[in-house]
Parts: sequence; structure tokens; C-alpha cells
Amino acid sequence: MDLGRQPAVAVALTFDFQGGEDVRPGPDGLMDHEEYTQCEYGPHTAIWRILRILDEEGVKATFNTCGGIAERYPAAVKAVVEKGHEIAGHGYHHEVARELTREQEDDVMRRTTAMIRSTSGRVPVGWRSCTQSPNSLELLMEHGYLFNSNSFSHDLPFLWEANGKVLVELPRQPFGDGRTYQHRGNDAGNPRDTLLVWKSMFDELHDESKVFPAYCPFQFHPYISGRPGGPRPCAASSST
Repeated sequence: MDLGRQPAVAVALTFDFQGGEDVRPGPDGLMDHEEYTQCEYGPHTAIWRILRILDEEGVKATFNTCGGIAERYPAAVKAVVEKGHEIAGHGYHHEVARELTREQEDDVMRRTTAMIRSTSGRVPVGWRSCTQSPNSLELLMEHGYLFNSNSFSHDLPFLWEANGKVLVELPRQPFGDGRTYQHRGNDAGNPRDTLLVWKSMFDELHDESKVFPAYCPFQFHPYISGRPGGPRPCAASSST
């Protein structure tokens, strides 16, 4: 490997800011109260710890925010913007995009954009949905979005082009806290194991950056990583 290039990695910290939006009633029509309140820890409590940690580290992040969060927790969404972080769209109630018709997905984007704008004063230009439908990219372009962040297919950002419009894709790695913690139905994950995975990913990309550009995205959920003792969002990039 050529060691002549100065190693540098573009690191992106993204937080999928949702609460109980993705907790659906069971077959009996009842909500899983335990699961719902675990998720609601994010907008109630964890978001303030995350914002404090980012302040302490002097790092800015992107908060992919559900429209429902902006509606129910406007103070938290305003604090994200006031702290200088980017706010992006994440569906309204964390809808599964591939299950929506084109008209339904268009409505979700429209309502989410409007709610985030009215609450935060910012027009979101980035989007990450729960999965992606065949219509997602075209709809994002129509709504004037600049970037999408749903693909796992590349290490580096790339472009989608259609009908004379361009959308930047900021790809993900499949090592978000939702997987490393195995939180759904299995709370066996722990911060040390999670940090090991994240640091290994970063170290590999940092080594490769001696030869060619590198991009390292980290995906968090405040209600998971924002618990006491969770891995600090900036710890994995400490070797830069």
C-alpha cells in the first residue's frame, strides 16, 4: 500500500431521530407498552444527552427526523438546529416506504417536509426512510431534496440522475446501533462490542485512505445509543 498519501477520512454522524413512531399495535390492537416507552426515551431524554456530548466533542451531525417527532417534540427539534446540526427527513411516522403507494409516499414526504420546516425554520434537503420504494428517488428529486441516504451498495457517495435532475446518495454501512445492539427482541448488545465493530470499520477505511478517498458513516438512534453508558458517538473516530 502506498503510504505517500496523507490519510484522511470523511466521517458522517447520522442520528435517526424517532420515538415510538415505528412501534405498531399487535394483532390484538394493543401497543407494546414496554417497547413504546423504550423508544420514547429518545425524544424525552436521550436527545439532550446526545446534544451535550456532541457539544463537548465539538462535532456536528445530521438528525434524520420523523415529522411526528417535529410535531410532538418541537423543543428538541429546535435545539438540534440551534446547536448547528443538520436536520433531515425520516418519514412522518417511520413508514415502511416499500409498502406505500406512490401517492402515499408523496404525501409522507410533503407532510414531513412541511412539519420540519414549520417547527425548526429549516427546509430539510436530506432524506432517509425506513427502506426505499421504487418511487423514492424520483419523488425526492421532485420535492427538491439534495441527498438520499438509504443505499448500502457503495463505500463512497455517488449520484442518481433522472429527468435532468441529480440526487446525491450518501451510502450506509450495515453496522448501525440497531444491529450491533440487536435491540429488537434481544438486548444482548453492549457498548464495548459495538465500539469494537465501529472502530474496526473506521480503522480499515482510515488505512485505505492512504491510497484513495474514504467515507465512513456512523448511524445511531438516540433511544439506543443515548442510554447511559452507550458508546460515545465520536469515540470510533478518535484515531483521526
